[in-house]
Amino acid sequence: MSHESSTAVFDLDHTLWDFETNSRLALRAGHDAVGLADKGVTDVEAWIASYEKANDWCWAQFRTGLMDKATLRSERFKLAFEGLGLTPDKVTSRALGEHYIETSPYQTALFPGAIEVLQTLKVRGHRMVVLTNGFEEVQHIKVKNSGLEPFFSEVYTSDALGVKKPNPQAFELAATRSGLSMDASIVMIGDSMESDVDGAQKVGWDAVHFNPHGPIESRAWRTVRALHELLDLPLDM
Repeated sequence: MSHESSTAVFDLDHTLWDFETNSRLALRAGHDAVGLADKGVTDVEAWIASYEKANDWCWAQFRTGLMDKATLRSERFKLAFEGLGLTPDKVTSRALGEHYIETSPYQTALFPGAIEVLQTLKVRGHRMVVLTNGFEEVQHIKVKNSGLEPFFSEVYTSDALGVKKPNPQAFELAATRSGLSMDASIVMIGDSMESDVDGAQKVGWDAVHFNPHGPIESRAWRTVRALHELLDLPLDM
C-alpha cells in the first residue's frame, strides 16, 4: 500500500543551522582580527550582546523594507558600538562587517539531530527544500559547508526570489519553482511564528513551529522542542 510523502520545506537560520552559536564564533574571531580591544571594546561578551541587539533591530527593519542589505551589514556594527557608549568608527565598522560575512557562513554548528532527522525523512521519501529569508551568497555557503546540501533538492532565498516570508508570494514561488501545486501536501518547518508558521498557514500549508524554549503558540499546526520530534509527526499524507 503506497501513500504520498509530503514535501518538507525548512527554514535555515535558527532552525537547522545554529545561527546563534555560529554567529558568536564569528564575532569573537572578528573582535580579535580587527583589534577591538585597542578601540575600547575589552569585554567580548558585552560586545556580542550589543551586536545581537543591534542585529535584531536591523533585521526587523530589513524585513519590513525599511533597510537594504548593504546598510544592514554595516549599520549593525555601528549600532553595536553605540550600544556600548562608544563612538562608531566607519572604517572599523566596515572591516567588522566584511570579516563577519567572510567568517560566519563557514561555521558549521547545526541544531542537535539535524543530519539524522534529514537522513530519516529522506529515507521515508520526503522531498525537502530550504526557504530562507537570508542572503543568497551566504545561505548556499552555510548549506554546503555544514553538510546539509545532499538532503535538499532546492535552496530558495528571499534575496533571489525578490520577496520575503511571510509574503504569500515567497511560498508560492518556492512551490512553483519546485514543480508543486499550492494544494500539494507541503509542510513548513521554521522557528519564526510570523515568517514561517503564519506565512505558510495563510497559503494553506501545514506548519511546524521549531520552538526550543519559548511558550507554545497554539495557532501552529504542530510545535516541536527538538528536531527529532519531527519524526513522530504525521507527515505522510
